[in-house]
Amino acid sequence: MELRKLQEDEYSSWDEFVEASPQGSIFSKSWYLDSLGVEYSILVVEYKGRIVAGIVLAKNEINTYANPMLDKYLGVVLEEGSSNKHKRESLEYKAMELIAKECKKIKSFDYYFHPNFNNWIPFYWNDFAQKTRYTYRINYKENSIEDIYSAFHQGIVKNNIKKGQRSGATIKQDIPFEDLWDVVNKTFLRQGSKSPFKKDKLKKYIETLYKKDAFHSWGAYFKGKCVAVAGVVYEPKSAYFLLNGIDIEEMPRGANTYMIYEAIKYFSDRCDYFDFEGSMLPGVEPLYRKFGGERVQYMQIWNDNFFNYAKLKAKKIYKKIRYGR
Repeated sequence: MELRKLQEDEYSSWDEFVEASPQGSIFSKSWYLDSLGVEYSILVVEYKGRIVAGIVLAKNEINTYANPMLDKYLGVVLEEGSSNKHKRESLEYKAMELIAKECKKIKSFDYYFHPNFNNWIPFYWNDFAQKTRYTYRINYKENSIEDIYSAFHQGIVKNNIKKGQRSGATIKQDIPFEDLWDVVNKTFLRQGSKSPFKKDKLKKYIETLYKKDAFHSWGAYFKGKCVAVAGVVYEPKSAYFLLNGIDIEEMPRGANTYMIYEAIKYFSDRCDYFDFEGSMLPGVEPLYRKFGGERVQYMQIWNDNFFNYAKLKAKKIYKKIRYGR
């Protein structure tokens, strides 16, 4: 069993491995990382000439090893493996032990892992820390769109959809980038901060994903003006609700909920899941929860050292000042 760093001309084989892995998602594919314009490398563990495990080591916008913006899940990716449980687990433990020991050398290591990653014991053995986080996920495989709608909260979601439909708001798909950008930017400005996205970089990212058939946007228009927007990254495994913005002063009540419902309907026969990104944020969790999806756990795993301790403390202080909690 060997741990090594992949060369760029090997990334296509990595993308194929990610596609077949239970923990694999669009967020670990090389072309998606390229679309974000981030620095990254890929470590793999090989056994008998094949990749059995790996991890993307990407840097975020402040040059630390953590999820970049718009990259929801990273962490360890494993092959589906043998049907023999003991043989499969033995191989997984050995592979993850190699990865954990190598990642221990990275002081700023701090990633959100995929929900299908459910065993962090080798990282625990190597003195990493872990926190359970949650997302809400609508399951298209087991529910028809009628079942999904029936699970919506009556007062918060169903009534708002009806209000949005009656308001005269029009929902459009694949809206101009300028409309998407203006409303997203205005949302952050209303909260007293600048958009974390750079306009040109976000535009290039979206254009790349459109070419890969991996992105759709929606807009709610009222009296000729765009008042709410949504951006969804998708693959056959799941759609990921990554961008949402509203013009609170111009938007009629229910237009945003109505727009989200249209996006959920669109993907009902195109993906296995609809994943609400950002479900832990106090300002958005109540709405996402009321769309009736399953609450799903995923892990944040980080190198337990003073560097990350100080970083996490700084985040808490910022959120306390920024959000009051």
